[in-house]
Amino acid sequence: MNTRHIQQHIRTSPKKKYSRKSGQPPGLLLYTGSEPFPTSVGMIQYDEDEFHEKKNIDPSAAFQSLKSDKTNWITVHGFRDTETIETIGKDFGIHPLLMEDIFNVEHLPKIEDMDDYLFITLKSLVWDMPKKQIDAKQVSLLLGKNFLVSFCEDDTPLFEPVVERLKTTKSRARSRKEDYLSYLLLDKIVDNYYVILDQFDDQTDELEDLLLDKPSNEIAQKILALKKQLVILRRTIYPLKEEIRSIAHDESPLINSFTRQYMNDIYDHLIHIIQTIDNFREMISAMMDLLMANNANRMNSIMKTLTLISSVFIPLTFLAGIYGMNFRYMPELEWRYGYFALLGVFSLIAGGMYYYMKKKNWF
Repeated sequence: MNTRHIQQHIRTSPKKKYSRKSGQPPGLLLYTGSEPFPTSVGMIQYDEDEFHEKKNIDPSAAFQSLKSDKTNWITVHGFRDTETIETIGKDFGIHPLLMEDIFNVEHLPKIEDMDDYLFITLKSLVWDMPKKQIDAKQVSLLLGKNFLVSFCEDDTPLFEPVVERLKTTKSRARSRKEDYLSYLLLDKIVDNYYVILDQFDDQTDELEDLLLDKPSNEIAQKILALKKQLVILRRTIYPLKEEIRSIAHDESPLINSFTRQYMNDIYDHLIHIIQTIDNFREMISAMMDLLMANNANRMNSIMKTLTLISSVFIPLTFLAGIYGMNFRYMPELEWRYGYFALLGVFSLIAGGMYYYMKKKNWF
């Protein structure tokens, strides 16, 4: 199998530059992704009776527009304009190291309790159908006493169902504060993980059918590509489980007991997802073992066939070698029917060996 071809096949995303932050001072707002999306800031305010949404607002006006009697949600999309995001960070008192984590899209999921606010960063996963791979985007949430700020890499429509739900006057979410809103956003992200699991299920079923019906070298490439996507999924979800468990059980004043129960539900979902991921790992390992066993059996079959053919031709080659030594006195060479007699001997030997091997079920 061509190793270079496999590497080209499974390398479906742009190569990351992990050393981009090397030598840079701490707290530097340096985007570690491939290409930053244009920055836009919006604001949503609501209570049980009213809902207001503003798009493309001035970043300096976000903090000044907070209302204590309403739920305040500031949305930030895109990291191209670092000055805009830095302004929001200063207004809301975000620690410079946490601002750095917002821009570092390779950061593992984590939750930090800074007393005055909770900082949450995790990955939003979407399945790219044409490329058959996971598209991971970082989402960061800043939950304070009277505000929630969300930071997204691009203009993702991920939270649009949440916004539509909040627009409904009969929605229970309208009567809750920012901690419940943070739960809604986290729950939406985790629900998307199930969509990824469904795609993994379809991919594994397809590979199993190909492996049993039409085994080929291309299957090994597809299995390796799927295994790489599974690594991305594990790296995203495993750390998040423990972080969600911490905020679900720790008595943070920013999350009330009502919302904490819903956080426990997210934790249960993550446990189920992790168990499913472990099952996929075992299935992929089993498929790799089966593929290697099939290749070994195929190689053994080829070697067996070549050995049987060689066994038939070895005595024939021996006899042909004797009569090809060009000795002067070989009586058979002067016999009129010597050539035909030797062909007959060859045929008898070959036929006899074939019958013997067939009787022994060697092929």
